[in-house]
Amino acid sequence: MRHIYLAILAIVFLSKANAQTVATFDDLNLAPDAIWNGSDLSGSFTSGGFTFFNAFNADWYSWTGFAASTKTDATTPGWSNQYSAITGMGVAGTPGYAVAYPAPISTVTFKDTIVSGLYVTNSAYAYWSMKNGDAFAKKFGGESGNDEDFLLLTIEGFNSAGKSTGKVEYFLADFMYGINSNDYILDTWKWVNLSKLGRISKLEFSLRSSDNGTWGMNTPGYFCIDNLNHEVLTSAPEIQEIQVTVFPNPFTDQITISGLKNQAKVSITDVSGKTIASYTNITNNQSINDLQKLNSGVYFIRIYEGKNQFDTKLIKNSH
Repeated sequence: MRHIYLAILAIVFLSKANAQTVATFDDLNLAPDAIWNGSDLSGSFTSGGFTFFNAFNADWYSWTGFAASTKTDATTPGWSNQYSAITGMGVAGTPGYAVAYPAPISTVTFKDTIVSGLYVTNSAYAYWSMKNGDAFAKKFGGESGNDEDFLLLTIEGFNSAGKSTGKVEYFLADFMYGINSNDYILDTWKWVNLSKLGRISKLEFSLRSSDNGTWGMNTPGYFCIDNLNHEVLTSAPEIQEIQVTVFPNPFTDQITISGLKNQAKVSITDVSGKTIASYTNITNNQSINDLQKLNSGVYFIRIYEGKNQFDTKLIKNSH
C-alpha cells in the first residue's frame, strides 16, 4: 500500500513539474483583445516557468523583446496592428500567445531542460507588409514574383554555462524556390522542433530579411510564438511533417531523397548548428552526391517543401 501511495505521489509531482514547463500564455489571464507590452516597467513576464524579457521605452511608448497578446485582428495592415498574429488566435483556438520584436534579439530563460519545440507564425503587421508591401518595405517576390525574398527566424540555445548548443532556423517567408507556386508567407501556426539543442536554460530569437536598408531590416521585425515546449496533437495538414525518406543512412558520399511531391530546398548542418551545405530545387529521388568532402560523424538534414519540412539525423561513415 505504501508503494502505491509513493507511486501516486511521484506521478502527481511529475505532472506538476511538467505543467510548469509549458508556456501557453493563457496563464497570464489577459482580458479578451488585450496586450501586455511592458508599460508597467517590470521588464519581463513568466508563463509556465519560462521568463520572457521585455524592454519598454516610456518616452517613445515602444518596446522590444516579448509582449503578450489576445488580439484577434488578422486583417488590418500596418504598425497599429503590431500585437496581432496573422492567425487571429493562439494554437488550437486558444486566446493567448506571445509577440516577439527582437532588436536585435528576444530572450527567454528557464530552468535547465530539454525544450521540445514551439509554434511560430507571422504577426499580422509583418504578414501584410510582405504580402502587399508598404511605405517602408517591399512586396515579397516583387511585381514579377521572381525576387528571391525571405524572412528567416533563428533560434539559438544556450546551456547553463552560457555556451551555445546550436541554432535552429525556420523561414517565416520564403520566395527562393525555382517554382513560384512554392513560395509562401507563413499564415498558420507551425511547430519547430528544438530538441536537438539539448539541455539548455536560455533561448535567443533573431530575424533576418532579404529586404534591408540603411537602418537595418525594412521588413517589420515581428513574429509570434505559442505553446513553448508543448506540441498539440492534430491532423491539421499545416503542422504535419512531409513524408520523405533519406537513404542510405549512414552514408559515405551521397544520399537520395524519396517521397517529394514538389521541388524542395535542403540544408545540412553539423552538431553545432552551422550550415555546411545547402541545395535548392531538389526533386523526388534526386541524389545529392558531393558529400564525400564531409568528415565522418553526425549531421542533421532539413528538407523544406513549401510550408512543410522534414528533419532527421544523418551519420557520415568514413571512406
